[in-house]
Amino acid sequence: MSRPITGIAILWILLHATLLPAQQIDTLSGPSAEKAVADWLSFKARVLRNHPLAKSADLYRDQAAAMLLRARGGFDPKVYGDYTAKNFNDKNYFQYTEAGIKWPTWLGLELKSTLNYATGDYLNPELTVPTKGLTAFGFNWTLGQGLLTDERRTALKQARIGIDQGQAERDALLNDLLLEAAKAYWTWVVAGNQLEVYNAALQQATNRHQAIRESYVQGDKPAIDTMETFIQVQNRLLDVNFARNDYRNAAIAVSGFLWDDDGAPVRPEDLPSVPELGTQELLPAFNPDRQAILQQARASHPELRLYDAKLRFLEAERRLKVEKRKPVLDLNYNILGAGLNFFPAGGPDGPGVLASDIKWGVNVSYPLLNRKARGDLQVTDIKLAQTEFELRQKRQSIDIKVQQYANEVDNLGAQLTLYQNITENYRALLDAENEKFNFGESSVFLINTREQRWLDARVKYLKLAGEYRKTEAALRWAGGSVE
Repeated sequence: MSRPITGIAILWILLHATLLPAQQIDTLSGPSAEKAVADWLSFKARVLRNHPLAKSADLYRDQAAAMLLRARGGFDPKVYGDYTAKNFNDKNYFQYTEAGIKWPTWLGLELKSTLNYATGDYLNPELTVPTKGLTAFGFNWTLGQGLLTDERRTALKQARIGIDQGQAERDALLNDLLLEAAKAYWTWVVAGNQLEVYNAALQQATNRHQAIRESYVQGDKPAIDTMETFIQVQNRLLDVNFARNDYRNAAIAVSGFLWDDDGAPVRPEDLPSVPELGTQELLPAFNPDRQAILQQARASHPELRLYDAKLRFLEAERRLKVEKRKPVLDLNYNILGAGLNFFPAGGPDGPGVLASDIKWGVNVSYPLLNRKARGDLQVTDIKLAQTEFELRQKRQSIDIKVQQYANEVDNLGAQLTLYQNITENYRALLDAENEKFNFGESSVFLINTREQRWLDARVKYLKLAGEYRKTEAALRWAGGSVE
């Protein structure tokens, strides 16, 4: 027996018939569905390969290598030449020519060899040389200040330290980059999965409303049920709209970490498909051994390595400042020869030329108060003390962060496992309620209530999974693990 259709019921039926065909289920399929799924390892590899900051980080090592090359240049042999002449009133006053080579060594000993020619009508007697020229071979040796170290040796030591510093700076930058990339990635993944959940819920609500409407038309359901199911469709549509906006914002953020091999940024619409997070993907997969992480952080954290390099850099500078407190005592010694003949033929003297045909000298100096050297040493000592204090603070800060993030990982892992059971229980209640509804023992209100609780639990489960992965990444960051 058919029931009379009231005006309100007819209005609702017509309204539903108008709105429902216009509703669209927003999914993440389409063109992007044919692309490879962006799992975290692939995403991370692409960030490390193409991101501008990753490429910029590699330049720290290149810069350190260039600085080392420059410091080694301080020990390169140097060839030089000098020619001076004077002519006046058609007279050749003098022509002086000097050519030579200097070769600094690691021991503060500079080897040198020179060849001098001098001609002219008005030569300085001191500069008169044999017709074949005067050849000298000898050395300059710093026996006082500069014997143990000097600017060139200190610069080379510091440049070698710079190689370690450049590697540490690179690792620190990549460590920070990967943390930010992980946060953006898991926000994007969770947002995409939430959108899929809401899309499925919208589709389910739409199907239920259409079925209830058909039942109402046939006289099996009251008009109020069509109104209730339609309101549920509207609520689901609101959820989808909010979830879609969250996903789009997350896609914009994550696209900032993806660049192609040609150095162009990836557009949000060209992102690969969001990985589907099932039960196994959401379960905790990281069992942190905090003691092992602490030991690793203390031994190889990039920021601690930076401080270690800075301390070694300052220690090399301090040795140079200590050396500067010594008096200057430079010895130069050269044996002389006519042309290339250092040992004249004939005569019983022979090697006595080492004591007779020579040019030598000693340079000694020392500032009476030596306040500059003392002040420089005190400044360096203060820098060393400051760096030591900063290193202690940084060690403590890293230990605290590792402990805190390890606690959060443990707690979130337990919460995730617990909420997995809660979600499964809500799903079991929903399935049971659907069975009762099919037998006429339940109502649309109870179905909607059960479904809403399951939906809330599922969404919260996804959020917990995202927080767990982000905290897991933060723990690796705190431990200084670039990989």
